[in-house]
Amino acid sequence: MGFIGGLLGALFNALNKSLTIHRMRCLIPKGKIFRIIEAILVAMVTTTVAFVAAMTLGECKKLPVAPSQLNAENASASTISDSVRTYFCPVGTYNDMATLFFNPQEVAIKQLFHQEGAFSMPSLGIFFLCFFFLACWTYGTAVPSGLFVPCLLCGAAYGRFVATVLVNVLGYNKIYSGTFALVGAAAFLGGVVRMTISLTVILIESTNEISYGLPIMIVLMVAKWSGDLFNEGLYDIHVELRQIPLLGWEAPHNVGRLKAKHVMNTDLSFIFPHTRVQSIIQILRTTQHHAFPVVTIDTKSEEDLPTQEDMLTMQNIQYRKNSLLTRGMQQRRRCHSYSEQPLLYRGHSYNNTISESYQLNREDQFDMEATHSLRFHGIILRSHLVMLLKKNICYSYSSNLVSRNLLHLSRHKAECRL
Repeated sequence: MGFIGGLLGALFNALNKSLTIHRMRCLIPKGKIFRIIEAILVAMVTTTVAFVAAMTLGECKKLPVAPSQLNAENASASTISDSVRTYFCPVGTYNDMATLFFNPQEVAIKQLFHQEGAFSMPSLGIFFLCFFFLACWTYGTAVPSGLFVPCLLCGAAYGRFVATVLVNVLGYNKIYSGTFALVGAAAFLGGVVRMTISLTVILIESTNEISYGLPIMIVLMVAKWSGDLFNEGLYDIHVELRQIPLLGWEAPHNVGRLKAKHVMNTDLSFIFPHTRVQSIIQILRTTQHHAFPVVTIDTKSEEDLPTQEDMLTMQNIQYRKNSLLTRGMQQRRRCHSYSEQPLLYRGHSYNNTISESYQLNREDQFDMEATHSLRFHGIILRSHLVMLLKKNICYSYSSNLVSRNLLHLSRHKAECRL
């Protein structure tokens, strides 16, 4: 049962992957309306299949009464009748197919686990096939659909079908069908999600039977091994399809001797606290990074200091002197800025005002061909830069320093989140 459950799980994953790829290529680019239409179509098909299967393929069976409860016969019959569906069956009987389709999934699972001889073999087989393809189609649509409980129900029907075959065909009368339903649910769910230890704990806690721990663990391991022969777990498949940056369990085989310097990029994009808008726009257009370091040039001697005519450089140096953050060493050829453009000013938490009292009129472009020591002050997100540009949070290069409006980013805290 574990091996077949793994194969069924692999088939489920392969079909759902194909549907998801088709959905991402054809439905999602067309807009939300098509995804809503797909969800309505799934609901209509599911309802139609449930009603048609219950009316034409369901069997009317007598309400079972537990023989060990002779003194509480009426109470037992009342308890069972509360969870079954008659659905065009005579009084005192119930429709087994309608009972599986029209009950909540949790109630249907309890019936498959605990009601002995309540479902016929054709009904179990048809319900398993219908629910298998409907659950495969539903997962991934624009509805809050789950995977755990539907897989448990589908696997419980598979296990109950195997138990019914053993009893009715092979003549094994001394078996309990509920145990096979539990094993089938574990096998199918393990074949779909490929989890072992966590599923074992969940199923043991749900059944409150520690004696089932070893059989369930063996079934889950066999189902995982058989499913891994064909594809990955369904969650891993969707993570890969949606390109979610998730760190895998194992590193690739060809990175055993790889060092950090082999994957790090030395051509970094960074931003000074006082930077031209044109430079920032060019950086945003030519890179795809989600964040940029904010740095200043770390001058080590007085002769390295620029003249006071170099306004932006002096402002960046003053920013470095007032900062208490750590130092970082990086190299990069910075984009050439253009003259007579507005300047973007990013304040910091230690000093949000410009205290320089000199009049300057040009920016000095340091030679970035050589290696410079840079002091790291923090990181600014790409979205923050875009928001600052949209809000025109900048000052003109040609404006008088005294007449400039002080830029307090706290005013734009709700928009920028800096």
